[in-house]
Amino acid sequence: MSHVLQWACKVHAIMTSRTAVWLALFAGLGIGSILAAVVGWVSAKAVTISNHRQNWINAIRDDLVEYLRGIEQVHYRVSNVSRGIEPADQALEELQGARQSALLVYGRILLRLNITESAHVRLAALLEVLLHVESPTPDAGHIDAVVTQARQVLKDEWAVTKYGIFTRPVLASKRALRRYFPK
Repeated sequence: MSHVLQWACKVHAIMTSRTAVWLALFAGLGIGSILAAVVGWVSAKAVTISNHRQNWINAIRDDLVEYLRGIEQVHYRVSNVSRGIEPADQALEELQGARQSALLVYGRILLRLNITESAHVRLAALLEVLLHVESPTPDAGHIDAVVTQARQVLKDEWAVTKYGIFTRPVLASKRALRRYFPK
């Protein structure tokens, strides 16, 4: 009887060790599959967000150009009306159309800006000042300030697009490197 008991113990040990190997193998494959699925999902999400951000950057850039062009047209029309170059009815109608077009684009820009980010708030304030027409031409210094601020906003947003969740650490390390190793 002890012989049969020894044989049963050996069979049980072999089966148990093989089962453990198979369980470990299945667990490894299962966890690996889950990990691969999670990494794939995060990667796909990051690419999608990046594409949407790039579209946002392109759209706000186009709107800024259109807004500045519209403000230029408003100033031009006001200048023509004040100097009497165009018939009053036609000039006022064109002035109203140019102003409405600029206001539409201004509204689109405001909707795209983030009210919690200081650079976006500064850009919105600079754009609002351009709506007040007090001279025949827009103030070149103010236009330059708008363009400079817009470039900063677009640059910051591009960094977010490029680095994703690592934007803050990457930008902080770049600033530190520039501080300690100036060009």
